[in-house]
Amino acid sequence: MLGLYGLFVLWLVLAAEGGVMPVRPAFGLGALLLLGALIFLLLVRSGWSERLFPDDPSLTLLQSVFAIVCAAGAYLVAGDLRGGGVALLLLAVTWGAFKLDARQSGRLALLGFLGFGGAIAWRASVAPSVQAARVDWLLLLLTALACTALALLLRHLAGLRSRLQRQHDELNQAFERIRLLATHDELTGLPNRRAMADALQSALTRQARLSEPVALVMIDLDHFKAINDDHGHRVGDVVLRGFAERAQCTLRAIDVLGRWGGEEFLLLLPDTTLEQALACVERLREQLRSSPFDEVAEGLSVRFSAGVTACLGLADVDAAIERADRALYRAKSGGRGRTELG
Repeated sequence: MLGLYGLFVLWLVLAAEGGVMPVRPAFGLGALLLLGALIFLLLVRSGWSERLFPDDPSLTLLQSVFAIVCAAGAYLVAGDLRGGGVALLLLAVTWGAFKLDARQSGRLALLGFLGFGGAIAWRASVAPSVQAARVDWLLLLLTALACTALALLLRHLAGLRSRLQRQHDELNQAFERIRLLATHDELTGLPNRRAMADALQSALTRQARLSEPVALVMIDLDHFKAINDDHGHRVGDVVLRGFAERAQCTLRAIDVLGRWGGEEFLLLLPDTTLEQALACVERLREQLRSSPFDEVAEGLSVRFSAGVTACLGLADVDAAIERADRALYRAKSGGRGRTELG
């Protein structure tokens, strides 16, 4: 918009220097334009525009209205160049259309016609000759036709912009769904193996920097095959989702629970000692005991076996997961519903 102000002032200066427009009104209008441009620039750069007009931080609507008022003022003092004011008016309305919606653009075009039309009508009423008045009325008709056509065009452009924005949002949502499918288990919504590898990388990088302990827990739901056989795979899916939800309620924000495969889960516990990891596992057991899966079968309780180990760094990841897996196997072999250290 600053470029538009600059062109507007240049036009006034050239008209005044050429003797076509009175110098004092031309320079006065130019000073008003520069002052308005400075005020708008300060409001935008200082952030006040965002606080005062959060829906229009660039002050597009206000600047367009200001430009229309200045174009109408220029028409009154432009003499034989007054027809150029129509072009300035259309330029001001068109510029606003790139940021405004269809309704705002239509109202801006109507405001432009009313403001500019008022200036034309006033000048025609005081015109020194019939010929000059006729020219003014013809310019009023031209302004009406131009503003009507412009309003229809801007409405169409606003509709196109709205559809493009909607398609852009839908594309972003599709990309987000693809990202989630690539990094999260579709059934439980938990991170999958790929996402868990990234979480381990992040946690162990932090461990190396801050010397924090990191614990890993391998969890397997006990007798899950029996649940599928007795109640069906659909109930088994509900149990897997229910376990994930109950576990998330127990864990801290920094803990990461991922689905490792089937009914097996890997739990990453940053900044956690082995003793704290064992306490965390027991809290999870208590959560399951106090929240039976009555929504799928009355009194259905789910237990799990777990293997807990400490991870000593990035180079120890694969070995730590193997230790946790072996500890889990010992827990299941020892009667299930137990926790073993690896």
